[in-house]
Amino acid sequence: MNSRPGLYIVSTPIGNLNDITIRAIETLKNSDIIFCEDTRISAKLLVKHNIAGSLSTYNDKSDDATRKYIIKNIEAGKVVSLISDAGTPLISDPGYKLVKELKEKGYFIDIVPGVSAPIAALTLSGLPSDRFIFAGFLPKTDIGREKVFLELAEVDATLIFFDRSSRIVNSLRSALKILGNRQANVSRELTKLFQDSRTADIESLIKYYSQELPKGEIVLLVSGKKLLEPSDEEITAEIKNLLILGKHTKDITQQLFQKYHKHYKKSKIYKICNSLKGVNFKI
Repeated sequence: MNSRPGLYIVSTPIGNLNDITIRAIETLKNSDIIFCEDTRISAKLLVKHNIAGSLSTYNDKSDDATRKYIIKNIEAGKVVSLISDAGTPLISDPGYKLVKELKEKGYFIDIVPGVSAPIAALTLSGLPSDRFIFAGFLPKTDIGREKVFLELAEVDATLIFFDRSSRIVNSLRSALKILGNRQANVSRELTKLFQDSRTADIESLIKYYSQELPKGEIVLLVSGKKLLEPSDEEITAEIKNLLILGKHTKDITQQLFQKYHKHYKKSKIYKICNSLKGVNFKI
C-alpha cells in the first residue's frame, strides 16, 4: 500500500480493539508518524494489530509548534496519521485546528472512517434515528446544562451528548426540569464487556441510576420535541385560511405536506383542498 503524503484521520475502536477496519490497519502500518492523544493508550492498539508505528502526542494542549512540526513532515513527503484515544478524531476530540490549517494551506487530507460512539449509542437506543443532533460534552454545572437544554428544547430531533458517569443523575434532573419527562437513553461502556444501553422516560432513569450509579464512559440521548398530530378540523381550517389568501391547491398541498409529513399523506391533504375549492368562506 503506497499512501500519498499528507494527513490521514483514522478512526479507532471505542472499546473492543477488534472494531477497526482493514484499511485503518493498513494506513497505520504505512504511516511514518502516528499522532495520538495518549501514547500509552494507543500503544495497546498498535501492539494488538502488529503495527510498528512511531507514536507522537497531539492533544488539547498541543500548540502551533506541534502543528508546524506536522506540516514540516508532510512537506518532507511523510505519511502522517491522526488518531484519538477512542473513536473518530475531531468528534469531541483534538484535531480541528490542525485539519483547518492544513485545509487552508492546501495539504492533502484523507479520512479513514470507522466507529463513533454517538452513532453506536443511537443505533442501540431505540430512539428516532432519522434526525439527530450531537452536542458534545454536557457542561459540569446545573446552570450550564440547563442552558444547553433550553437552546435545544424546541428541536424535533434526538439529542445526543457525552457525559461523565459521576454527573449523569444531575444531568438527567436538569433534562427533566427543562425538557420534561421525555424518553431518553443512557449508553455506557459501548462494545466493552459490561456494555449497557437503557431506554426509559427520564424520571425512571433518574430513579434507576440514583440507586445504581453507572461506571465508565456515558452517552446520553434524549428524544426531541414531539410535534403534536393535527386533527382533520385543524388541517381544514389552515387550508381555508390559505385559500382565502389566494393560494393555489397545489402550493397549499406542498406547503402543508412539508409541515405535517410525519402525520399526513400528501394525497389526504390534496383531497381536503379539492373538497374546499369553490366554497365561499366568510372572513
